[in-house]
Amino acid sequence: MPLLNFTNVILSPMLSDSFSVIRRQQTVGNNGRASYTSTTTAGVGGVVYPSNKNDLERFPNLQVTAKTITVITTFALRGESEVAGTDFSPDIVQWHGDNFLVAALEDYSAYGPGFVLAICQSMDLKEAPPTTE
Repeated sequence: MPLLNFTNVILSPMLSDSFSVIRRQQTVGNNGRASYTSTTTAGVGGVVYPSNKNDLERFPNLQVTAKTITVITTFALRGESEVAGTDFSPDIVQWHGDNFLVAALEDYSAYGPGFVLAICQSMDLKEAPPTTE
């Protein structure tokens, strides 16, 4: 186990960015269809950076940028999960005008209490243009 605690570094305003998280509770009705109750948490902090291939994919009738980001945060992001008999769909991270679905989670608590690393894939067919902050 690493002896360094990266909490102050990861949460530093020089590295950290703000994003929102949409948590979706899933309920299956008598008809077998799922319905969702969403809760949005704004102002979550963490390090967010592009990952994997973010290239334009061209098809005969469509072009899509398969955008993927990595998020390191102390906020307890969730993938597909069940808690006390309640089902949850993967969280959605809203960052810079785009929506990203949590596709993979890693426990990074060895580097600071409560840290998780999430790989998130874009849900949007068209992405917001880059910001020039």
